[in-house]
Amino acid sequence: MLVLFCAVVALLMAFCAWRHDVFACGVLLGALSMLLFLVFSGSRRRDVVLARDKTDELAHQALHDALTGLPNRVLVIDRATQMLGRAQRIRAPAAALFIDLDDFQQINDRFGHPAGDELLQTIAARLQAVVRGGDTVGRLAGDEFVALVEPGSFEIAPELVAERILEVLRQPITLRTPSQSTVTITASMGVATAQGLSAESLMREAHVALYEAKQAGRDRYVLFHSAMQATLQGRLLMQTDLREALARDELFLLYQPTIDLQSEHVVGVEALIRWRHPARGVIAPDTFIPLAEETGLIVPIGRWVLTEACKQAAVWHEESRPVQVSVNVSARQLDHKNLLEDVQGALTESNLEPSTLTLEITETALMRDADSTAQQLTKLKALGVQIAIDDFGTGYSSLAYLSQFPVDVLKIDRTFVTRLCDSADSRALAHTLIALGKTLGLETLAEGIEDPAQLEILKYEQCDLGQGYLFARPLIAEDIQGYLPPMGTRPRLRVGGSP
Repeated sequence: MLVLFCAVVALLMAFCAWRHDVFACGVLLGALSMLLFLVFSGSRRRDVVLARDKTDELAHQALHDALTGLPNRVLVIDRATQMLGRAQRIRAPAAALFIDLDDFQQINDRFGHPAGDELLQTIAARLQAVVRGGDTVGRLAGDEFVALVEPGSFEIAPELVAERILEVLRQPITLRTPSQSTVTITASMGVATAQGLSAESLMREAHVALYEAKQAGRDRYVLFHSAMQATLQGRLLMQTDLREALARDELFLLYQPTIDLQSEHVVGVEALIRWRHPARGVIAPDTFIPLAEETGLIVPIGRWVLTEACKQAAVWHEESRPVQVSVNVSARQLDHKNLLEDVQGALTESNLEPSTLTLEITETALMRDADSTAQQLTKLKALGVQIAIDDFGTGYSSLAYLSQFPVDVLKIDRTFVTRLCDSADSRALAHTLIALGKTLGLETLAEGIEDPAQLEILKYEQCDLGQGYLFARPLIAEDIQGYLPPMGTRPRLRVGGSP
């Protein structure tokens, strides 16, 4: 349009010039100049508006999470700093609630990352709906969120806010993908309150409390107190030491015999890890295995256990002492993509017959994602190894799923065995579990046998196998060889712990 207008003006000017009408030419030139000024002035204004909008967009992107639209870590720290400044001025506490979803990775593994992203968006919306208008909800990273409770809004205490958040997050969520699946998720939360702290210190204290909530069983909140800091520092030091334990050759294995309860012959051993710490002495697995699970160190540690146990079993087999060796596999290992390769590698390196290796997996780990676990166990079973469900009876297996797992052995948890002589309910439950194993064509193994009376009851109930201090404590490989007589000589094991 502007080009057409200029062309018309040029023709008129040419006509005026041909008629020697200077005044008309001047008027036309003035009109054209004014028009050009208005056009370029409007264009500059549009450019300025566009530039301002683009700057605002970039600033928003720099300070907000792209997936949920919530403030990101940078903006959260800035708002926490301002919040603490206000708290100090009015001498009222402010609070940070550090929120971490429990087992969120299972959602991604089972349904895919788009479903995980949708879940995070739903969680973000629920959190925003719970807090007050002046408070802040931010997403720090992954499945970690934070809520900042402003000073002066403590008519509802932070603990009540935390309770309300946990309650809201427990409500089922229906995911659009895939197939309108409904999931339920819980969260763990650390709560810290302060006036004069820095934003970083407040967040750190809330994170320490979050860690305690995870350790206490998840789906709960924990208030920060100063003693937690010393505990955390101790755990961080142990974590550093644990990372170096493999390289320093500080880990070692003990072996506990597995007994055929009817003949009382040794038919296998269970490999049990220990840590010989240079300063703290021998550390039991209950102390460091949860830390290894949390940090992911359980994967290389578990790989080492598999390799060492298979090597030792191969040595016994070469000495004509055939024995079944059992190795515990953690939930984190079960989820790891390289577990199949690790098991195959340990068997190949040791040249051990696969059927003499049993992988023990807890009932709870099996049922976290039953369908995926069944596929993983089927692949492991194809290698020729045996599969045992450890701590059976303490989880929530359904018979429908249990029959789908390619399992060979049910290990009855020691809590039932310990109360066999004192509790009719425990004896009835043990009877039921043993009968269930027989119905499914599985061997049953009772853990924690420490009393002859327990042994007699288990024999009467026709339990197949057993372990416990009544027979032997865990021993180093050299000491346990007396329990493994050469092939063809199978003396009974004397009750009381000697071969």
